[in-house]
Amino acid sequence: MEKSSNKVWGIIKTGLFYLLAFVLIMYIVFELFMPETTVKVFQFKPYVVLTQSMEPEIMANDMVVVQNFDVEELDENDIITFYADINYDGEKEIVTHYIYSINENTDGEYVIRTNRYYENEMEEVPDPWVLSDDDVLGLYQTHVPWIGTVILFLQSPFGIAAMLVNVGVIVAVVVMIKQGKKEEESEETE
Repeated sequence: MEKSSNKVWGIIKTGLFYLLAFVLIMYIVFELFMPETTVKVFQFKPYVVLTQSMEPEIMANDMVVVQNFDVEELDENDIITFYADINYDGEKEIVTHYIYSINENTDGEYVIRTNRYYENEMEEVPDPWVLSDDDVLGLYQTHVPWIGTVILFLQSPFGIAAMLVNVGVIVAVVVMIKQGKKEEESEETE
């Protein structure tokens, strides 16, 4: 009886492993080829905060996790992550700020204004850019302090090289251990 329950438990663990591996591979494929749709498919997506504009609420190098949203459910003071051309260089960057105001224009499209963190609400000033609902990537759910530092390192050329070297060392150690076991077994059989 115990052997069959161990066998069932082994099958369940193997199935869960393959399911998790499949989901992770799909997430990576979406991130590589369709990053804008990741949050819609998986219902969440992490981003790294690069500036101090939300400090002390959210610090630079924190990782924020956003969820899929319905624009009709957004309210003032919600925190959102969005695309905005903050440098006016023609390229949109990813930003996380509060909603300052959200209105519907005469065409039925949403016009969203944002603001950074302010200690005193009386000092709040909206950001200079105006967003449409298409610019919004997700609604803030939570953040993880400092994990963004690790993510940014792993995305850098030095971080990628360090990972490759570590993987190479691990593979070499495993091969050497297996080779040593094979030599021991062959000596024992002689």
